[in-house]
Formats: sequence, C-alpha cells, structure tokens
Amino acid sequence: MTFLERNPLLPYAIENSKLLSNGQKKILNILVQFDTGIPISQIMELMNSSKQTIHFNMKKLLQRHYVLREREMVFVYKVNQSKVLEISEREEQTRKATPSK
Repeated sequence: MTFLERNPLLPYAIENSKLLSNGQKKILNILVQFDTGIPISQIMELMNSSKQTIHFNMKKLLQRHYVLREREMVFVYKVNQSKVLEISEREEQTRKATPSK
C-alpha cells in the first residue's frame, strides 16, 4: 500500500494548506503519488513548468524539510512523509475547530 493510499485526504489537505505557495502545493501533490521518488525532469513534465520555477519551489520545500533528495543516477525527490502528514493533521484540526453552520 502506498503512502497516498494510506492517506487519501492528503491531496486535499495540501491544496488547502495556508503554509505553502501554489507551486509548492503542485510539487507535493505530484510527489505524494511516487513513494520511491522521481527526478526533477519528470516533475517538470508533469507540471508543464520551467526548470527555474520548479527549482525555486523545490529549494523552499527542501529547506522546510517537506521534501527529501537522494542521489541515484540523478537526484530523485520524494516527500518527507512525517513532515507532510503534519499538513494533514493541521487540516483535520482546522476542520474540527471550525464551527458547523
């Protein structure tokens, strides 16, 4: 079972996060689909964005520890599962704290 299958509400939580920019949200939503990680070239393809845009957002995600980078033949990027789960936990706490109408 993949990380995303175990946490099906994660894309929703990422999309509603106030802590991430739109570019960072797009990258994380791509990366949660790949447990083994993917190279930046594949992220560029999936996002249809420039290398500069991806690198800028990826740098921020790496600095904030949402993404991990490993060296294989090339660098591959994957989500730091424990850190990304914090986004989901915050979303759940926000939903519980918001009064029903």
